[in-house]
This record gives sequence, structure tokens and C-alpha cells, in this order.
Amino acid sequence: MDDAADEHDEDLTRLSAALERAASWIRRATPPGELNLLETSVLSALAADGPLRVTDLAARERVSQPGMTGIVARLAGAGLLAKRPDPEDRRAVLLEATEAGRAYLDARHAARARVFAARIATLPPGQRRALLATIDALTALTAERDDA
Repeated sequence: MDDAADEHDEDLTRLSAALERAASWIRRATPPGELNLLETSVLSALAADGPLRVTDLAARERVSQPGMTGIVARLAGAGLLAKRPDPEDRRAVLLEATEAGRAYLDARHAARARVFAARIATLPPGQRRALLATIDALTALTAERDDA
């Protein structure tokens, strides 16, 4: 392998480790919410891509269907998601985020943004600009895809 390929692999390893540390830091630095990470992820999926079936959510989040059914029951009980019959299969139920669910997510994102803004402000201007320049790439990288 040539030096350029080795350097590329090393950069990707560093990037992977930095993203893992960033995700961990964001999770720890965010004020606790009523929902755990999986519940928040499910609600986010419904807000962004819903309505979805329980089976689709379970596959997407890589949890069992009975496990997802429990998560759905908690979110529905809190008024954060709504259930309705699937017009394509009356035996199935479609789930979607409610206005209260969307408001919860907006508040959680705002809380994280405040924490993130305070931390970013400690970086030198060039690093702040470089970090902000990655928004589109990170959004594309983390977009929900079938191969994830």
C-alpha cells in the first residue's frame, strides 16, 4: 500500500474516533430529557420520515418487534406519537409524531444547540469555520439509508 493510501486510512480512523467521541460528548452534555436515546431516535424517525409501521421502525432501529411495541406504547402514552390504521393493510397500524412529539424534539435540539454553541465558542475561529463547513457532509453521511 502506498503512503497516500496509508495516510487516507489513518485520517478515516481519526475521523471515526472523533465522531464517536463527539457523539458521546453530545449525549453526556445534553440536559437529561424524559426520553432515552432509543425513544428519541424513534420519535425523530417518525417526525422526519413517518408515518411508519412498527415492523419498519423495529428494523430501522435494530430492535425486536416486541421491544419496539413497548417503546411505541410509552411514546403514545406520553402523547408524542399517534397511531392510525394503515390504509393498505387494515391489520397494520401506522405511527406518526404528534405536534407534542415534534415540540419535544425541537426543545431537545435547541438544548443541544445551546450546549454545542458554548463549546464551539471555545475553538479558534478557523476551527469553528472548518467545523461548520462540515454540516452538509455530515447531514448526507448520517441520512437514513437501507445500507446503514
